[in-house]
Amino acid sequence: MKRKLIRVSIVMLLLLSPFLGWRAWLTYEVKTRLADIHSAGQPINGKELNDWYPAVPDNQNAALVLTQAFVLLQTINTVSDERAEEAWKLKDKFPKQADQLSAEQVELIRWYVETNAPALSKAAEALKLPASRYPVDFTRLVNTELPHLAHIANLAYLNQCTATLAVLDGRHQDAAPAIETTIALAHTLDNEPCLISQLVRLKCLKQAVATFEIRVNAGPLGLTEITNLLNDFTKMAITNSIARALIGERAMFASFFSLSAKEAARIFPPSTDNEAEARSRESFPRHRAMPLRLIGYYDLDLRHFLSAMETNIMFASQPPPLCLRAAGYSARAGEDAKKRNHLVTGTVSSLGGAIVREVEVVAYQRMALTCLQIEQFRNQHGRLPEDLEELDLDFLLNEIMEDPFTGSDLNYRRTKNGYLIYSVGRDREDNGGLNESKKKESADQQSYDLTFVVAR
Repeated sequence: MKRKLIRVSIVMLLLLSPFLGWRAWLTYEVKTRLADIHSAGQPINGKELNDWYPAVPDNQNAALVLTQAFVLLQTINTVSDERAEEAWKLKDKFPKQADQLSAEQVELIRWYVETNAPALSKAAEALKLPASRYPVDFTRLVNTELPHLAHIANLAYLNQCTATLAVLDGRHQDAAPAIETTIALAHTLDNEPCLISQLVRLKCLKQAVATFEIRVNAGPLGLTEITNLLNDFTKMAITNSIARALIGERAMFASFFSLSAKEAARIFPPSTDNEAEARSRESFPRHRAMPLRLIGYYDLDLRHFLSAMETNIMFASQPPPLCLRAAGYSARAGEDAKKRNHLVTGTVSSLGGAIVREVEVVAYQRMALTCLQIEQFRNQHGRLPEDLEELDLDFLLNEIMEDPFTGSDLNYRRTKNGYLIYSVGRDREDNGGLNESKKKESADQQSYDLTFVVAR
């Protein structure tokens, strides 16, 4: 009997040896990947992510003073006010020219700005400080609270309203400081290592360009105004902010693969029976099944996740248009994860879109800088250039006029009332300057270009 047991044990060991060897190799590979991230000076969990987010002395920290401005905001974020809600809704259909606002809309945004004047004043005081770090705790991983993001978006919109009122009141030169403030608000998020923060940052920068479009349509720009705005838009410096965000996202999501029950209880609020169904659909379950741990299911998933994130970070770190390769890769990686029933499907597949959004804002920045160069030419020669080759390249670097989606020049053409600058956008197809609101006029009713229109 004893010999039979030994023989059975030997047979079982021989049968299991390939699996045990593979399991040991998988564990080794995952640990090696994590060690490589560490050796690159990058975080792999929430605590390390907190340390990776650069500390700022209190007396230099704009974020701490901005939190005081947030308290002063009289908006739908803090007060249930029907009028404030109407003003907030207007931001999604804000026109490109100030005179396109109705009298009622002008009255609404004037009230909105005047009501929030104390908050705007405190924000201006905060933005004089040289650095920023908001009080966040990334050990809560994807449940990290980021209440400042909504307030920053509010302040950016208030500055767009402020600039628009300046234009309507004939104080054109007062629009530029509001544009500068919007860019400065975005810069307070420069080092925040998570995707949603960088997307809010990009939205603020895009809003600064939209505000400039309102200003340039209102009338001529003087030399001082052009110089200041050129400096403002050059400082936008949209350089691979998404790459930094992806490093942070990797650290937060990677932690879920080894999350203990105690850690999960701290991160997630207690659930009720009514939430059981919702919990069953969570991308990252709060608890790990022991059999799945033993057979290596979670390690397989983690290996796929780390590999996909490494590739996405590599793509995102490249200049446009090279970084756009991430969009196709992310979609393929997401589909692969879905076929294998991995947990990271939604996380990986959505990352390429964030990189595309960053490139879109680069395009808007370059269109704004090109517009400033055109306006400088108009001031010097009393006419608009026939093409971009007429511009003085010593005034601005030539690469600023490149479409980041193609590497070729941005498109420019004279119009009856002014001129149009446009980028071909994410589909990389020239739709003749068709903007998003008119995409139904395109061949597939979906395509459009990114445009900057000056009608004077």
